[in-house]
Amino acid sequence: FTRRTSNDATMENQTKPKPPSAATPTAPTTPTTANGETLLGTPHSELSSICLSLLAAFVLARLLAVVSALATALAAPLTGFYLMSTCPTVESFDAKRELKRVLRGDNLPEDHPDKPKGFIGKALAKVTATIEAEAAALAGCSVEIIDIIGLVKIAVIRNTAAKTDYYWLGAVNRWRYIMARNVPGETYQRMKRD
Repeated sequence: FTRRTSNDATMENQTKPKPPSAATPTAPTTPTTANGETLLGTPHSELSSICLSLLAAFVLARLLAVVSALATALAAPLTGFYLMSTCPTVESFDAKRELKRVLRGDNLPEDHPDKPKGFIGKALAKVTATIEAEAAALAGCSVEIIDIIGLVKIAVIRNTAAKTDYYWLGAVNRWRYIMARNVPGETYQRMKRD
């Protein structure tokens, strides 16, 4: 004889498989494709990969923004120091020489129609520029140099005879021609009074 306890009876009931009946619900089966992939798992994995990609892009954009801000914070003072140390002096601006260069067309690109071509054209432009520069000097053209915080300088030659202002930018050890501007005669009259 073996003695049975109530625990033994419950153990046997738990180990015996029960036949499915209409009253007990069964676990729902997930629909599958022909390849055996579950249909419900595919959208979730695509959605999670899209979210992960967006999160990675956001983190990368924030990292680039921080690096860019840091680079700007370091580059601005270094650029300012470089411009200050290479700014040309006021004495280095030779107004007559720079005006001659502009008048003979040295600043014009090669394909510009006003650029002198050939030996005779260049020689004639050189002579004309010299005469105009000397006439401007005799007429009393003025030279004004504006220093901008020691970083760059702007030179202005006011040619009263031709009623034209010529502008140069002084930076990085050189004077670069910017532009010429025709000024009406009334403006020169007001500037002389002031």
